[in-house]
Amino acid sequence: MTSNRTLLGAFAAMLFVGASWGANVPVTKVMLGHFDLFPMAALRTLSAIAALVLLVWLVEGSRSLRLAIGAGRFMLLGFMMASFFTLYALGLKFSNPISAAAVQVAGPLVAAVTVRLVTGLRFDPGFGVALALTLLGGVILSASTLFGEGHVTLGGGEIVVLGSNALWTLYSLKAQTWFAAGASQLQRTYVASLAATGWLVLAAVVMVASGAARSPFGVEGGWIWTQLIVVAILASGFGVYYWNVGASRLGVAVASLWVNLVPFFAVLWAMAYGFIPNAYQIVGGLVALSGVVYMQIRKLSTTARS
Repeated sequence: MTSNRTLLGAFAAMLFVGASWGANVPVTKVMLGHFDLFPMAALRTLSAIAALVLLVWLVEGSRSLRLAIGAGRFMLLGFMMASFFTLYALGLKFSNPISAAAVQVAGPLVAAVTVRLVTGLRFDPGFGVALALTLLGGVILSASTLFGEGHVTLGGGEIVVLGSNALWTLYSLKAQTWFAAGASQLQRTYVASLAATGWLVLAAVVMVASGAARSPFGVEGGWIWTQLIVVAILASGFGVYYWNVGASRLGVAVASLWVNLVPFFAVLWAMAYGFIPNAYQIVGGLVALSGVVYMQIRKLSTTARS
């Protein structure tokens, strides 16, 4: 019974990840029209780390604000997270948000290969079927673009978005192995995000000082800043925390299947910004979702028999 509750908690966490990261796709695309890449990324991580510091302090106390990891690993973990944020945003900048969401469905395949190369671990029973369903969903999602139906086009950044999954998978594996066993997922998220913030703020300061990027503080409009900060807290802060919860309970490869909810939610969120989905994208999202449901039914059945 406890194992089932643990899995159900992981499923709820990954649903939040899908919804928050899905919102991140169209919002990031819109924000890049107002902010330069590195200043925007720095502002996002600053907003996220502020929320995480408050949450850690309230839930676990001030002692959990210590780094709880060596300096070398602290810097490397933050560099992996910061690099992912940068590449992901760069890919979105040069892609259509719906097509970016579509190719992201193949992310679990990239994650699975990365996990296999780094750990050598075998995958859970049923993983192949679930992966096939999610990839089929991705093909359907992309069908209107591939066959010239509809107005959605490829911008070139989609391959960068897809490739960034390897970095995120590597971060996820190290976030579970580089800390002491007693470190909570909230503390792990806080430490990694703090390190990533340092890298991104440093990069932003250098870019702005050299004239390679505009200062973000010249951007006017309360609604623009509200979207930036709220989505940063939900996606880069709480979304990463709940991702760590799901990855720790399901494994990184299986948790990656849940990322296929991101394109589905991204398409829905994109409607608010004028990017209208078609039947291919909706049906493809549902097929991808069936792969996630199948895998979770297998895991619950296995847990019930054990």
